[in-house]
Amino acid sequence: MLLVDALLAELELFGVKQLFGIPGDFVLPLFEQLQQRDRLPLYYLSHEPSAVFAADAAARISNKPAAVLLTYGAGALNAVNAVAQAYVEHVPLVVIAGFPSEQEIKRGLQIHHQAKTVDSQRDIYREITACQVRLDTAERAGLDIRLALKTAAEQSRPVLIEIPRDAVHFRTMLAGQYQSPKVPMQELALAVAHLTDKLKAAKRPVILAGVDVRRFDAVSELQQLAENLNIPFCSTLMGMASFDQQHPLYRGIFLDKSDVRPTQLLKDADLILQIGVIKTDSNFAAHAALFPAGSVIEIEQNNLKLELVTYHQLSLNALLAALNAQNMPPFAGQLALAQQADTMAGKFSASAVVQHLDKRLAESTQTVPIISDIGDCLFASLHAKPSLMLAPAFYASMGYAVPAAVGVQAVTGLRPVVLVGDGAFLMTGLELGHCVRYGFAPIVIVFNNRCWDMIEAFSPTLQCTHLDHWHYADLARSMGGHGMQVNNLTDFTQALQLALDSKQRFSLIEVMLPAGSRTARLDNFAKGFKAAAAC
Repeated sequence: MLLVDALLAELELFGVKQLFGIPGDFVLPLFEQLQQRDRLPLYYLSHEPSAVFAADAAARISNKPAAVLLTYGAGALNAVNAVAQAYVEHVPLVVIAGFPSEQEIKRGLQIHHQAKTVDSQRDIYREITACQVRLDTAERAGLDIRLALKTAAEQSRPVLIEIPRDAVHFRTMLAGQYQSPKVPMQELALAVAHLTDKLKAAKRPVILAGVDVRRFDAVSELQQLAENLNIPFCSTLMGMASFDQQHPLYRGIFLDKSDVRPTQLLKDADLILQIGVIKTDSNFAAHAALFPAGSVIEIEQNNLKLELVTYHQLSLNALLAALNAQNMPPFAGQLALAQQADTMAGKFSASAVVQHLDKRLAESTQTVPIISDIGDCLFASLHAKPSLMLAPAFYASMGYAVPAAVGVQAVTGLRPVVLVGDGAFLMTGLELGHCVRYGFAPIVIVFNNRCWDMIEAFSPTLQCTHLDHWHYADLARSMGGHGMQVNNLTDFTQALQLALDSKQRFSLIEVMLPAGSRTARLDNFAKGFKAAAAC
């Protein structure tokens, strides 16, 4: 079969439902063949980072690989930052990039879009992908495609597939039946016995759960473990919305000491099970005292270290399921914990808007994904408890949320709500114009305080954080959407209802906040982070 058919078969095998991309000369033959077959919808955006953000969001929301098609050099290298974010945040992204044909390389001329050498694209991507394959041999092409997609799915990391311009004429064969990795039962039994001993010796265990519990399909197993043993659990910022936030044993998000209940739990615990946690400076640098080495067990996908023994082949799903089968007695009831006060009453702020949004969405029977960009809107999003939420909560690259909305609606059909500051909107906001092409209708809430909040929080004396007013509601209307500007909660309530009712086009609500306003959570986070960095 032709290479394109082998590629499509493998993408479908691993759950890819759509493609995202930007055409360029080295991938035009591939785009033509994909268009002719029309087996997977292809969504175009305007800028390579945005195309990657959209595919990244499709992968996060579906928990399956997603693919993005980019041209050689100028396209793929322009996407490096967005792919790097997917790598460190464990997103199964498949980057399909163009490459020069053998004949072009043999001419001995420097090729347009080439960096230092013809191989620079692959060399750079080695730093931000778990696997790199080049389909330059027809006999191996099918096997190489399988290797890349298998790696993306099993490791939940980005991979690179380079397709030379002339490879579209290759005939190749499929790799054969796919078999998921087998669990080494002897190692599993040893690890479970060791973990069981640790739990039996504890009196006040707590679970700190991260996003990898969702990435590797172990959410129900973790919640079952908490129920079976009566262990409270909290989540990291990246793990928010990975779990049922109404679960009776869920104690909220731990970001810093402002999170009273999770902090109290971690402080009092004699055993902390960190399950599926990506350990980042944003969560841990300023709060190392809460995680003494002797009280912490780090349980990661295919990586569990228990004293002198390390297990490298145990999936989170299999390990937690085996723990649930041990029938250990539950721990004694947990003490009542302090509730956090609501300090937003009467104030018009990003946090108050999110609280109101959360209340309104909770009244609906429909599932509404929330996508937050980085910045003050991310800290405001802590006031919501959505069942589905996406945010680049570690790598923190601005501009994610608007193109992510395209990816989310493409893969789920659900209308997302986007939380984005004016600074991040300036980076990728014009991608909203593509929503008209695809019939997508996200609701975008732009918090406009004419300032780069995150920068100002970390460097208050820096004199470059002011942003002019770009009239975002007017921009929305010029792109074919519904644009509204609000100055108080009453106006926001009306605008939100209009947006929810307007299902045929996107809506943008420009929330006009006092200049320089930001959440206290962002200020507290910045102070703690700077103090830890200075140590």
